[in-house]
Amino acid sequence: MGNKYAVVTFGCQMNIHDAERIRGALDAGGWSECGTEEADAIIFMTCCVRESAEQRFYGRLSSVKPLKEKRGTVIAVGGCLAQKEGLRLMEQAPYVDVVFGTHQYPHIADLLAQTARGRLCSTDLSGVCLSGVPCSRFDDFRAWITITHGCDNFCSYCIVPYVRGGEVSRPMQEVAEEVGAHVTAGVREINLLGQNVNSYRRKEEGRSRFADLLRVLGNRYPDPWIRFTTSHPRDFDSEIMRAIAETGNVCEYVHLPLQAGSDHMLAVMNRGYSRDEYMHKVAELRASVPGVSVTTDLIVGFPGETEEDFAATMEVVERCRFDAAFTFLYNARERTAAAGLPGEIPVKVKQARLQKLMEVTRKMTSESMRSELGTDQTVLVHGPSRKNPRRWSARSRTNKLVHFERGDDDLKGAFARVHITAAGNWSLQGTLREILS
Repeated sequence: MGNKYAVVTFGCQMNIHDAERIRGALDAGGWSECGTEEADAIIFMTCCVRESAEQRFYGRLSSVKPLKEKRGTVIAVGGCLAQKEGLRLMEQAPYVDVVFGTHQYPHIADLLAQTARGRLCSTDLSGVCLSGVPCSRFDDFRAWITITHGCDNFCSYCIVPYVRGGEVSRPMQEVAEEVGAHVTAGVREINLLGQNVNSYRRKEEGRSRFADLLRVLGNRYPDPWIRFTTSHPRDFDSEIMRAIAETGNVCEYVHLPLQAGSDHMLAVMNRGYSRDEYMHKVAELRASVPGVSVTTDLIVGFPGETEEDFAATMEVVERCRFDAAFTFLYNARERTAAAGLPGEIPVKVKQARLQKLMEVTRKMTSESMRSELGTDQTVLVHGPSRKNPRRWSARSRTNKLVHFERGDDDLKGAFARVHITAAGNWSLQGTLREILS
């Protein structure tokens, strides 16, 4: 086998970070990254949380079949879909050489080497390696740090506990050392990752240490911004809110998935909180962290959802005034508890409810954007805008997308102050005041 590889990633940020680990492991093993057309091995990192992600993957997978036939390219499939499907994926796509699960990515070089002896499927969930795996970041200026892996919540619609295993938290000192290494390398933004960061170390120590972690990292490394995802509302508490408010470099942005605003739906989803508890936490968060941006996830058309249930969701959305919301039609995931529930909602009803919900959430996002008009915002520049390369694309502390005109300086990875002059439905426009660093 040659030594050129390409990684194609679908799904959440945890998958993207796993892809960074794969790149690090292969780079350390003497491989070099290239495009799919030239690759000796193509590695797909997959998602199965939603059906649309599966469909996108299978479409892309079929497109590389000619490379297998023409060049003998090794095809490897990893991630959540690979964990779920296992041998079935190999039967469905006989040109796939390796299927590897969510705990197997540190062994990618060995798995690729083993294809010389034949096809293989490796989906063992008996252990997970969270440290010591090299990482090759996609961006020099920001780093993703896994603090927990897996999930113990078993929300009835979610397949994650089945494909990523039970929750495991890394020791705080180990996380701090990894953050320190990235800061020394010049990283400007640290992103803490977990299926539920709010329960960090609870399983190991009997209580959540997430607020402690934010304070330790903020005090030890005060210069880079600190972000985190994702929070579970059940475990998001006053101590975490205080840590956000009191730690200067923790950004004022919280993604807090509501999913539904009806107590009936929340119970069937096994979310572990009530609508009133959720609304109280959002109100407390806004009072504790001035200017905080709160975004959410919402599922429409869950089995048994009545018009009253949907109206309750609309009411909570109106009362919480989210800065943005990611809305989804429910689709059943094999092996989850919800897959066998009665009361399937007709597609037309689902779509009508989704449209109504999206109209409200879009209006709220637009209002949130307009509230920034005339302000100066500190932003971290991510790079040229994809739609207009003559403009820079950046993110504010509250995670709002900001565009401004490019000059002669290379500002990628720099902090800057931008005056906001225009607001669209999804982003802000501004003019550069000054480059901060």
